[in-house]
Amino acid sequence: MRRRQVLALGAGLAAAAAGCGSAIGARERALANSGISLIVPGPPGSVADRVARSLRGLAEREALVRGVEVVNRPERSALAEFAAARGPGRLMLAELETVGTVRPGRQATAFAGITPLARLCGEWELVAVPSASAIGSFAAFADTMRRDPAAVAVAGRAEGGVDHVMFGMLAQSLGVDPRLPHYVACRTGEEAAGASAGGLAAVVLGSHSGLRARVRAGDLRVLAVSAPDRLPGLDAPTLFECDAHLYCADWRALLGPGDLPGDDRDALVAMCRAVTETASWRELCHRNGWAPLYLDGDDFGQWLRVEAARLSKAFGDLGLRA
Repeated sequence: MRRRQVLALGAGLAAAAAGCGSAIGARERALANSGISLIVPGPPGSVADRVARSLRGLAEREALVRGVEVVNRPERSALAEFAAARGPGRLMLAELETVGTVRPGRQATAFAGITPLARLCGEWELVAVPSASAIGSFAAFADTMRRDPAAVAVAGRAEGGVDHVMFGMLAQSLGVDPRLPHYVACRTGEEAAGASAGGLAAVVLGSHSGLRARVRAGDLRVLAVSAPDRLPGLDAPTLFECDAHLYCADWRALLGPGDLPGDDRDALVAMCRAVTETASWRELCHRNGWAPLYLDGDDFGQWLRVEAARLSKAFGDLGLRA
């Protein structure tokens, strides 16, 4: 099949027939006419929303799909609504915080009964301090955390969000109860950076894309990054280099319904792969500070199960309740 042949997606569907020029069956035509609803947790303009609209735009431009509607739903109810919905044409863009919307006790199996398709991209986290901070290195920060965790204030975005989860896992990696240090929850990464600059917090956690302007301006100094490798343009070690054995990315992934037929799953995965292989997608990732973390198929399904279990533990360690 030619790569640019339209996938007649309806139930999420890839229904351009198996051979070039083959007739599309009645079921495929009906589903193609119904279109796709791509459910996105959070409001228009959020990172998840921008990833979803970028995926839709490039898939349509590359003639890989047609008729995709992006539907924004409240973050705390999006997964439950998606899992409970019936009928064709359903996909969802999930992210790290989606696990936190599931009731405690069920977070480790948050995506059970749902079809994993592909992890599209993500954002690595930065551990940073104001440029004039007396904390000269990650080791110095870690020593302070271990010696007197209650005296340490760390700023990040909303409670239960990726920065808070990262904070909890980081504390655990240092042998510290994550409920002891003080977490300053802010509405935005910019507000968190301001909290550290104003003396309300010693350290700020945030996404690479959210903090990089402050770093470039010299307002913040990066102590470590949560990626497995150093990030281009940043003179900062990884957490692994600092003996904090932790990776953490705010990932975005595409999910299908549990009743998605195997052929449709394979074609949707092929669509995701085709989009993420384009120069336009690579440029979007570079411009927005998104890391290209593509993974699909059974490997992605296995990773998602492990990640959900890891996040479930992190939420529990922080004492959070959905």
